[in-house]
Amino acid sequence: MPKRALSSAILILAVTLGTAITALAFAYPLSSTAIREAYFLGNRNDEQTADYLSKYAHRFPMPPISSISKTGPYVEEIGLETPFTQVVRHSQAAWNYHAPSAVEEFQGKPLPLRVHVYIILTPSYSPIPDTAGTNLYQWVPDFWNDFKVKFIQDGKEIPARNTRGGPLYAYADFGTPYVTGAGIELEYDPEKIESDPVDIDVLTPDGQKIETTFDLARLR
Repeated sequence: MPKRALSSAILILAVTLGTAITALAFAYPLSSTAIREAYFLGNRNDEQTADYLSKYAHRFPMPPISSISKTGPYVEEIGLETPFTQVVRHSQAAWNYHAPSAVEEFQGKPLPLRVHVYIILTPSYSPIPDTAGTNLYQWVPDFWNDFKVKFIQDGKEIPARNTRGGPLYAYADFGTPYVTGAGIELEYDPEKIESDPVDIDVLTPDGQKIETTFDLARLR
């Protein structure tokens, strides 16, 4: 192969690889190509879909029973939902849904980046009154507001533009719901976020700091 042709082939390969690598990183707004890729990933709704989405949630082990009375609340999971994964999840659940419909629905539409935190009550942290001694509660204080969540990129905290929370429930054998913890969801402006690692810190009322990192250079 002539040297000039070889150089051209190398350049094309480098550009192709660069495009592939860029396509695997966080990007906003979503292109029509990205929306279609998210649609097909969600629409197949199989093990590959589950494996892909599992990268967006970091779960933490339950503290040992011997020390749980000293650990306060248990932060079970910190998760991330990007505009790309929102299209994936929507395509998982939608019925009679097609790629052109996904492009029409999502292209050019504002989508937030979301963070969720799941908190589980423990014997040393249960701010819910149980005057009847039944562990079943009719009134739940907004104790999740005592937890602070920080979203940090390049050493700078990015403020959430919206925060909400609420109790998590389980059901007793006789069907009555009871509170097991709380969930917090925060929304961020994706235009303020780069395709770089982000640190998410959860500060608990008893002084714990639970932290994790999501590399947005490897997540979409």
